[in-house]
Amino acid sequence: MSSDVVEATGALSGAPVLDADQRAVAEAPAGHGALVVLGAPGTGKSTVLIERAVHAVDAGTDAAGVLLLAPSRRSATRLRDTLTARLDRTVASSPARSWQAYAFDLLRRARVEKFLALPAPPRLLSGAEQDQIIADLLSGHRAGHGAPLVWPTDLEHALRTRGFRQEVRQLFDRLTEYGLTAEDLGRLGEARGRADWVAAARLYREYRDVLDLRMPEAFDPAGIITEARRVLQENPAFLAAERARLALILVDDLQEATPAIHELLYVIGADTDIVLTASAESVVQGFRGARPDLLAGLDDHLPGLRTRTLTTSWRLGTGTSAAWRRVADRIPVTGGGTHGRVLDPRPGAGVTAPDAAVEAHVVASDLHESRFVAQRLLEAHLHEQRPWASLAVIARTGGKLTSLARSLTQHGVPIRLPAAERPVRDEVAVAALLDLYAVSLGRRPLTAELAITLLTSRFGGGSALGLRRLRQQLRAAELEAGGGRASDELLIEALQAPGALAGLTRDAQPARVIAAMLAAGTAAAEQTDPTPETVLWALWQASGAERRWVREALGGGAVGERADRDLDAMMALFQTAERYVDQLPGASPAQFLDYVAGQEVPMDTLADRAPVGDAVELLTPASAAGREWDIVIVAGLQDGVWPNPRLRGELLGSTELVDILDAGPEVAAQRDVQARLRQIRHDELRSFSVAVSRARRRLICVGVDAEDEQPSAFLDLVDPWPDPTGPRPHTTVGRPVTLRALVAELRQYAQSDDAAERSAAVAQLARLAAVGQDTPGGGENGVVVPGAHPGAWWGLLPLSTDEPIVAAGETVTVSPSRITAVQDSPLNWFVQTAGGQEATDFARSLGTLVHGIAEHLPEGSRADLGAELSRRWAQLALPESWETDKEYERARTMVDRFAEYVSLSRTQGRVLLHVEQDFTVELHPVDGAAGQGPVHAVLRGQVDRLEIDDQGRLFIADLKTGKRKPRSDEMPAHPQLGAYQVAVAAGGFADGDRPGGAALVNVGTGEKKVSVQPQAPLAEGETWAPDLVRSAASTMTGATFEARHQPGERPHCTLPGVCPLCAAGRQVTE
Repeated sequence: MSSDVVEATGALSGAPVLDADQRAVAEAPAGHGALVVLGAPGTGKSTVLIERAVHAVDAGTDAAGVLLLAPSRRSATRLRDTLTARLDRTVASSPARSWQAYAFDLLRRARVEKFLALPAPPRLLSGAEQDQIIADLLSGHRAGHGAPLVWPTDLEHALRTRGFRQEVRQLFDRLTEYGLTAEDLGRLGEARGRADWVAAARLYREYRDVLDLRMPEAFDPAGIITEARRVLQENPAFLAAERARLALILVDDLQEATPAIHELLYVIGADTDIVLTASAESVVQGFRGARPDLLAGLDDHLPGLRTRTLTTSWRLGTGTSAAWRRVADRIPVTGGGTHGRVLDPRPGAGVTAPDAAVEAHVVASDLHESRFVAQRLLEAHLHEQRPWASLAVIARTGGKLTSLARSLTQHGVPIRLPAAERPVRDEVAVAALLDLYAVSLGRRPLTAELAITLLTSRFGGGSALGLRRLRQQLRAAELEAGGGRASDELLIEALQAPGALAGLTRDAQPARVIAAMLAAGTAAAEQTDPTPETVLWALWQASGAERRWVREALGGGAVGERADRDLDAMMALFQTAERYVDQLPGASPAQFLDYVAGQEVPMDTLADRAPVGDAVELLTPASAAGREWDIVIVAGLQDGVWPNPRLRGELLGSTELVDILDAGPEVAAQRDVQARLRQIRHDELRSFSVAVSRARRRLICVGVDAEDEQPSAFLDLVDPWPDPTGPRPHTTVGRPVTLRALVAELRQYAQSDDAAERSAAVAQLARLAAVGQDTPGGGENGVVVPGAHPGAWWGLLPLSTDEPIVAAGETVTVSPSRITAVQDSPLNWFVQTAGGQEATDFARSLGTLVHGIAEHLPEGSRADLGAELSRRWAQLALPESWETDKEYERARTMVDRFAEYVSLSRTQGRVLLHVEQDFTVELHPVDGAAGQGPVHAVLRGQVDRLEIDDQGRLFIADLKTGKRKPRSDEMPAHPQLGAYQVAVAAGGFADGDRPGGAALVNVGTGEKKVSVQPQAPLAEGETWAPDLVRSAASTMTGATFEARHQPGERPHCTLPGVCPLCAAGRQVTE
C-alpha cells in the first residue's frame, strides 16, 4: 500500500491530512458497494468514515441518507460531534448513532407507519431493570409462587447472588441474539442432560411474559436489535423504504458487533454502499457478546466485498507501536489476517527509541502504586506543562478506578470518572435523599442514629463537633424548661418539630435544613395521588443544595469533584424516577422506594454529566476505546486481575450454547476447559490492546509485586525484561509533587541528626509557614500551607487537662462487664468509655438479637425460640445471600444452645427469678488513683438471668454470644462473675444475699452442646472479688491510664492508633 501523504481537498474547512489509502476510501465514488477497511489502532479508520461521509454530502448526497453506526453511545456521540463540525451545517437528524439507537429509531418509525403494533413508543430496557425483573422472578419462586424451578443442587447457594443473575442475563441475551425461544432452550437442555437449561428455559418464558404483559414496548439491548431485524424482514415494504432511504452506510469498529448486529447489517446493507472499519485485535465489548471472529465471514454475506488496509501510524510512536504489536501477536489471527497489524511510521516523524515512549514498572504495594500514578501525573503537569486533559489512567475494573480516584483527589489531581459503575442507590448523596424519602413516607422511623446520619450527610453538612454543640444546646434548653429527656430524644424532636431550633446558634443550621426537607417531603407524600417524582422534587427543592453544589463544582478541586459527582447522582436518580413512572403509571412512591432499594446493577443513563474543566480521565478499556491522550498510565496490572482468567458464561453454559449454535454439538463437545481459558486470555489481550494503544507520546504500565500479589505477564509484553535470571526490580516511588508531601519531608529532615540538614529544613518550614500570613483569606488563620507551622503539630500541643476524671468526694460507677478491660489495659477502657470504639458490627447485632429473644422467652422451648428467631429475622430485611443464610444458621444454633441451658438449669434444681435484672450497690469509699483523696464507689449493672437454687442461694447466668470463651483456669477468679457475686453478697437483689455461684453460658462458640463455665460461690470471708472491684474503681478515677501489653503491633490491641506501645500509636515527636 502506498503511504504518500496528501492534503484532503474540497470546499469544507478543517479537513485532516490523509494518506493515499485513506483518500482512496474517503473519495470512493458512489456505487462502490461494500468495502471493509482494516487497520491497527491509530491508523485513522474513524477519520476515514468521517471523511467518506463529508465527501458524499459534498457530492450531493442527502445527509439524511448517510448512516454512521458505532458500537456504543459514547463513541457515537464523539463521531456525531466530529462529523457535525466537519459538515459545518445543520442536519435534520443525528448523523451518527449506536446500533441500539438505530434499532430504536427503526422500531419507532415502524410503529408510526403501522408496521409494528405497540401500545406505547418503544424504549430500551436498562440493565438495572433487567436485573430487577430477574431478581423478582427468582424471589417469587423461592417464596413458593408458581410451579417450582428445579435447579441443580450445586447452584442452590448461588441463586440469590448478583453474579448468578448476571449469568442469567448473559444466557438470555444469547437466546435473543440467536432467535431461540424458551421451548428451544428446554429441548436442548433435555437432549444434553442440562437441568440448569431446563430451569432457565422456564425462567426465560416467565421473563418474556413479564415484558409482554407489563411493558410490551420495552426491549432489552439484545432484543431491540433482533426485533428491528424481524420487523424489517417481515415487512418487505418497510425494508424497501429503508434501503431506498440509505445511500451510504458507515460502520465503525465492526469487531465489537454481536451476531445479531451482523444479521441486521446484512438486512439493511444489501445493494447499498457500505464502508466498514475493523481491528480484530482491539475488542472491549466481549462481555456483551462481541464476535471479532465473524469478520472472517463478511464475504459470504456482502457480495463483492473489497478490502483496504491502513498502515500509517498517525497516533503511536515507534516505541508504543512496537509494544502494541507484541500484544497483538499473542492474539490468534482472525478476519483480515495479519494485515491489520502493520504499522508504518508517520511520514516526516522522527524515529523514537522503543524504550523512550514505553515504561513498565513494578512497585511494592497498592499504596505505592497509587502514589506512583499520582507522582507521574503531577510531574507531567507541573514539569512538562501538559494539560490535565491530555493525561489518562486506564484500569480494567471500575473498583480499581474508584480506589485510584480517592488517592489522586487527595494529592490534588483533578479527575473525571466515567458514568457511575454502581447502582444509583449506593451514591452517597442519593442514599441520604432516599433515607429522607423513606422517613417522609413513613416507611422508616426517625431514630437517633438515622438523625445523626442525616445531619452529617451531604444535605445536612454538619460536623461531629457541631453536632455535639447542638446536642448541648438542646439539652441545656430542656433542663432550663424543667425537663430531663436525653439529647437523642431531643434531636429527633427537633427534626420533626423544628420550632425547638428557634434561637439556637449556627450549629443548628444542619438540623434546620433536614427539618425543612422532612416537612416538605411529608407534605408532598400526603397530597392526593403523590408520585415518586413529586416527593423527590419536594425534598430536593427544600434542601437548597443545588446552588451550593453548583458553586462548589465550579470552584474545582476535591470539593468540586465531590459536588460534580453528587449532581450527576441526583440527575441519575430523577431520571430513574421518570423512567419508573413512565413504565408503571400510578405506581406509589413507596413502590418506587422498594424498586430503587432492590437494584444491584448500575442504571443506564442518558443524563449529561456535570461539566468538568481540565482534568485527568480515569477509564476502563471500554470507555477509553476510540480515544487518545498524550500520556496514558495503565494501572492494576496484577496476575489474576488483568488478565482475569475466570471463566465467564460457564455457570449456565452460555458459551457452550453459542458453540452448539455456531458449530454444532459435536464440535462444542470437543471444547474443553483449557480451550475456553485460552479464549478468555485472548479476550483479555484484546482489551489490553485497546488500553496500550491510547497513548500518543508515552505509555506507562504499572503493577504490584508483593507477598500476596504478583505482577501481570502483560508487563513483559509492553516492555520485555531482558534479564531472565531475575525479576524486574521495584521502582522507587518518590515524594509526590504536592505541598503536603513537601511539608512532611521537611518535617522529617527537621529531626535529622545532621545539623546542616536540620537547620535547612527548619528554615524552609519557616518560609512556608509565613506564606499567606499577611494575605486576606489566605486560609485558616491566614496560613495557606497546612502543617508547616509548629502550632499545628499535634506532637507539640499541650495536654488539654491533667485533672483526674473523678474528683475527691465524687462518685465512680463500676460496671461488672468492664472490670476485665480496666484490669487488662486501663487505656483501652478509658478510650472506649469516652466513645472511642469501633462501630457495632453485625456479630454484635446478632448477639443483641439473641439476647432479646432470651429475654422475651426466658424459659422457651427449642421450637418456640426458633419461631421467635424466624419472626424477628424477617424484620431485619437483610439481603438474600449465602452470607445471610450462614448468619441465620449461626443465630439458630445460638437459640438452640440457649434452650439446652434452660433445660439444664431446671435439671440442676434452679428456678428462674428474673431476666435483665438491674442492681446498684454502694461500696466503701476508695482512694483516688491520682492522689485526690477518697472517692465514693458504686457497683451498678444488669444480670441476664437471676436464678435461685434449692438451698435458697442466688445464682447468676451471663449469656455470651461470642465465638471465644475464657480458659478454664480463668474461671475461679473471673472478674465479671466475681463482681456479680459481690453484688449479691452486698444486698443488691431483693431476693436474697447468699451467693450461689455464677456461670458464663456460651451459646456462640459453635460447639455441639451448650458450654457452661461456672464459678464457685464466694465463701464467707473470701476477699479477692471485693478487692478486685475496689481496685478497678480506684483505677477508674485517675488522670493517666496505662496501656498494658507487649510492645509492638499486637493483633489483639483494640486501639493501636492511640496506644503508645503500638508503632501506630506513638507520638509523632518520639
